[in-house]
Amino acid sequence: MRFSSRFALSLAIALSFLLLFGIQATFAADEMSMDEYRAQLKQYQDQEAAANQAAEECAAALTSLKAQIEEAQAEVDKTWDEILQVIGTDQAGVDAYGDKVKALEAQVDGLLALTPEELFKKRDELKAAEEQLAELKKDRISVLTEMQNSLAAIEGKIARLKNKMPKAMYDQYTVVVGDYLWKISGKQDIYNNPMHWMRIYSYNKDQIKNPDLIYPEQIFKIQRECGPDEYLVAKGDFLKKIAANPDVLGDPAAWTKIYEKNKDIIGDDPHRIFPYTVLVIPR
Repeated sequence: MRFSSRFALSLAIALSFLLLFGIQATFAADEMSMDEYRAQLKQYQDQEAAANQAAEECAAALTSLKAQIEEAQAEVDKTWDEILQVIGTDQAGVDAYGDKVKALEAQVDGLLALTPEELFKKRDELKAAEEQLAELKKDRISVLTEMQNSLAAIEGKIARLKNKMPKAMYDQYTVVVGDYLWKISGKQDIYNNPMHWMRIYSYNKDQIKNPDLIYPEQIFKIQRECGPDEYLVAKGDFLKKIAANPDVLGDPAAWTKIYEKNKDIIGDDPHRIFPYTVLVIPR
């Protein structure tokens, strides 16, 4: 019992020392963690202060930049108003002009989508578009850079259309044994009228030197519609009347130009031309 009491007393003393040492160690550990926490907190506080200062500087810079932008925009507006005054219009006039340009470009784009044969049938529409472009270019608003670029684009598309359009529409016919122009012209799938033989002759004058002499295997062009530089003579026509036509030359005195261009078909007498002759119109 005495041994046990001593052992218990010694054990209690040892435990007391261990407990006291543990408490001290815990306090020491707590003191180090607090120092680290405070140091880290100080670091965060410094970063926050720096961020706040940077934000204030950014806000000031943004305010200054907005003021500069407003000043520059006011200068641009002033210059733009001066430009519009010089060309004699206002913003509404520019907008209306721009709508016309866009509408014309849409029309030209529609023509570009057509086949050459379809385009040939709409050649008057192409001509009207070209005339409208010329009118738009006369307007002083056309000097604006945006309008110049749009008009140049339309002009380029019209040039593509003119290159795409065939000069005329025609079928082909291969001469067989026993054919002559009168007979060919009278065929139902040709002109169904023998009197139109002159149309075949004049349209193929590069191959037919004598209308009474044609040969098997010759391939003739059978004109279906006149091209922009062609004219099909009608009954009652004469050169001065043809030249006076506004769709031809619009000047009766220019009949001599037509005669000189077609002298090989008309012959020596300019006052005698035959119906259904295809004349080349000098432009």
